[in-house]
Amino acid sequence: MTWLNSGIRAFLLAQGTAGRWLRDELDALQVRILLADSCVEELARAADQAARNAGAAGETASYVELLRAHLIVQADWVRRWTTTDEKAPADDPVAQAFVRIARKYALPRPWKLSDPVAVAVTRPVPAWVWGATGLRPQAVNH
Repeated sequence: MTWLNSGIRAFLLAQGTAGRWLRDELDALQVRILLADSCVEELARAADQAARNAGAAGETASYVELLRAHLIVQADWVRRWTTTDEKAPADDPVAQAFVRIARKYALPRPWKLSDPVAVAVTRPVPAWVWGATGLRPQAVNH
């Protein structure tokens, strides 16, 4: 990372710009859940770390472009987490880092409910019926 990108990074993080950009991306994706400020900050830090790693790996894009791209990825993970109940791939470290954050802040997930099925219930005959009618204890299907 060049000294210019390092200065821009320090300025953006000090101003809280990454968190605002992440909230803007969430609004653009129409994510309607409320995220705690600390959750947004942690997601922004994860995007910052990914942008720094990409810059160190030789990406020619500027830090700002890399940060925006990784914030879009984080916002998409939030959208997918809160609208589907699909599992995150176990071999994807970015996905697993997001899952850790999502569970830490208890981000809600939709649940698939199974189709309702009627089940026959077997109930024992009450004890007072045995003496009054001379019935033997048996199970009664209702």
